[in-house]
Amino acid sequence: MLQLQHQPVADGAIPMTEAEICEKVLGQRSGYVKGLGFGPKPVSFSKSRCLSSEHEVELGNKLIETQLLVETQQQQLKTQQDRIDELEASIRNQNQQQQQQFEEIMRHLQSSQRSS
Repeated sequence: MLQLQHQPVADGAIPMTEAEICEKVLGQRSGYVKGLGFGPKPVSFSKSRCLSSEHEVELGNKLIETQLLVETQQQQLKTQQDRIDELEASIRNQNQQQQQQFEEIMRHLQSSQRSS
């Protein structure tokens, strides 16, 4: 390995990495992680697909829960806005009635002052 590491490199050539040297000397076998040399075996493709699939299901469930929560909150918001609209209409109606009563009282006072 050391001989390969210290070999001169031709002009313009890219020197071999440690992982490439390791693979050339030891060969490709299980127990080596390509690109990382010695170390734990990577998770098999089928197992990673299974984990990925489980993660997708979990994310899908969370998405559904979030969508239901948003829908519920939108319904509550609409209900609250409808109630606010009703209360504003009621306040406008009360203000109009009070204004009419006030005008009636003012007319009555003016007519009673003229009579005196």
